[in-house]
Amino acid sequence: MQLFNVSRQGSLILIAILLAQFNLPTALLGNYEQLLFLGNLLTFFWISGLVQGLLSHYPVLSEPDQKRLLFNSFFLLLGLAVGLFLLAYWAKTFLWTSLLQQDNLLYYDLFLVYLCLNFPTHLVENFLLLQKKGIQILLFGLFSFSLQLLLMVGPVYLGWDFRYSFYGLVVVASVKFSYLFFMVWQQGIWKLDLTLVKQWLKLSWPLVLYAILGGLLPAYDGWLVGYLFDGDEKMFAIFRYGARELPLALALTNAFSSAMLPEIATGGHEALIEMKRRSVKLFHLLFPLSLFLMLASDALFPLLFNEDFVASAFVFRIYLLVIISRVVFSSTILISRQDNAMITKIGLIELLVNILSSYILGQYFGIAGIAMGTLLAFSLEKILQVAYLHFQHKVSPKDYLDFKWFFGYSALLLLSFLWTL
Repeated sequence: MQLFNVSRQGSLILIAILLAQFNLPTALLGNYEQLLFLGNLLTFFWISGLVQGLLSHYPVLSEPDQKRLLFNSFFLLLGLAVGLFLLAYWAKTFLWTSLLQQDNLLYYDLFLVYLCLNFPTHLVENFLLLQKKGIQILLFGLFSFSLQLLLMVGPVYLGWDFRYSFYGLVVVASVKFSYLFFMVWQQGIWKLDLTLVKQWLKLSWPLVLYAILGGLLPAYDGWLVGYLFDGDEKMFAIFRYGARELPLALALTNAFSSAMLPEIATGGHEALIEMKRRSVKLFHLLFPLSLFLMLASDALFPLLFNEDFVASAFVFRIYLLVIISRVVFSSTILISRQDNAMITKIGLIELLVNILSSYILGQYFGIAGIAMGTLLAFSLEKILQVAYLHFQHKVSPKDYLDFKWFFGYSALLLLSFLWTL
């Protein structure tokens, strides 16, 4: 699962690099980033909340119920996809003007078709994970993301209109959807089971709400860039190219959390110890890479993209510090204990802090200040989760976090950031 998420994030980063290298105008890059931003805003919270609820609920079901859940989850996500497509098409002017300060977005209709087809396919890798089919996850990821890279970048390289890249996205989503349909046809029990769906949604709705709150963070940041810079597409692109966490970090930490969630849900203290042991391996990979990129970002950004994105490097260095909170898996433990309501309450506090701090710091430091506000909000969220686990569930952070490596690496990363100033 970790390799799958690395492939997904790696392909998106490589697409962004190649589009810039093949001299796609910065304004079109900004349009593309705005579409990705809007698509993520409309779909992320559903996918994140429902999938996490699925991962904690599926292992405790009988085999027939698991097969019924396969079909019912496909049916539900397909219905949501159609509903989102209709809503986004009907409210497109509102979305453009209120969220992005734009009068028009190129290729919007094609992107909505891609979004609708691709939305349910997030079930594929998660059902393969629950069935412990690691090789199939890897092969599915390598094929789908390689195809996306080829069909997205190929038309630009050949000098064709950028529209053909979006036709390519629709082709990729159609292939993935066909694979999901075949999986459900072959393995699922095609019978609506409202009781089963209600049980799943009861677990998932606080996580969906939490994901909405989390999704509002980048949504607000994107809106704030438009507000402070009068909808400048180039400035939006510069912010978005910098406002990326460490390559691999989000992919690996999300995959690690997803893989550990079923184990912690059915295991005891031993599962926490195992999570602590495995997480140290992530430290040894992610922190040294963060240190290197922290020191090399000024040289890498104009080399990988172009001179327009020099200003993105400082924003990127701020986002590199987010890795300190990402490797603390307190939310995974709370979900495994089905204390989802508290995750949502803490997420609301995080959102309020982000709104206030990003606005204030953005006034003084521009796009870097917006990034600083996001970093403060992420850090506060983890502090509150760790404290709640300790005092309410009697789970000490020492049970799931290796203090020596965590604080040592964090100190080095913070010192390297100060050095770059």
